Amino acid sequence: MLKDWNTLFDLFASNANFKQQAKNLNIKDLERITEKVQFVSKEFKLGNVENLVKELGDIITRESNFYKLDWRIVLAIIRQESYFNANARSHAGAFGLMQIMPRTGQGLQNELKLEETQTPVNNLIAGIYYYASLVSQFREFGDEKYKFALAAYNAGLGRVIDAMTITAHFEKDYRQWDNVKEAYPFLASKEDSVHALVWPESKRPPYGTLDNWKEPYNYVNSIMFYYESYKKMYESNLEEPKKTETPKKTNKKKK
Repeated sequence: MLKDWNTLFDLFASNANFKQQAKNLNIKDLERITEKVQFVSKEFKLGNVENLVKELGDIITRESNFYKLDWRIVLAIIRQESYFNANARSHAGAFGLMQIMPRTGQGLQNELKLEETQTPVNNLIAGIYYYASLVSQFREFGDEKYKFALAAYNAGLGRVIDAMTITAHFEKDYRQWDNVKEAYPFLASKEDSVHALVWPESKRPPYGTLDNWKEPYNYVNSIMFYYESYKKMYESNLEEPKKTETPKKTNKKKK
């Protein structure tokens, strides 16, 4: 199965987190940073999860319902990707609440027949669809599929496949994220001896080395942390599976 997975087309480029270096900055530096990240709309700033839910909660819930996603994990993705700033733009060019890469955005725009993917609503429509499409790649993995999809959202589907291949090579369950995430350090370029073992012909991961392996590793942990927090703040949009009641045993006295 893993060999077949290596032939999957990696649809979209990876998304990078929006980060700001806060060290040794003065007021003028901060003003310059503000100018750089406010390309989409200078008026639309959400600032925190409460404002996000107030302004766009209906859109997030509607789109999440369509793909049977828990809308609270989308809140956590937005928090991690853009810190609720609809104007955010990363050093790599990712933009909006969901931090969609330009090339990815163009593909989603065509596929979803959107006029653009930069305004907050369309950015959410495209980003939630993109995440849902990644979740579907791991639909046989149970609830673990959400974590695998997060890793793919951050650093690409191909990186996940390579990490799964390493995990399987060392005879661990590649359907469990906790196992697969421990394989990410072996994607670094310095781990060429491991690459030669796992891929004896090419001697390198099919989707390339990843020296910044800590980013997807920590990315999933961070989003799951905020997801658990938002679960305490907001109700789920999904119907909970009905519990089947087991018939009570009656103690019959023998005559």
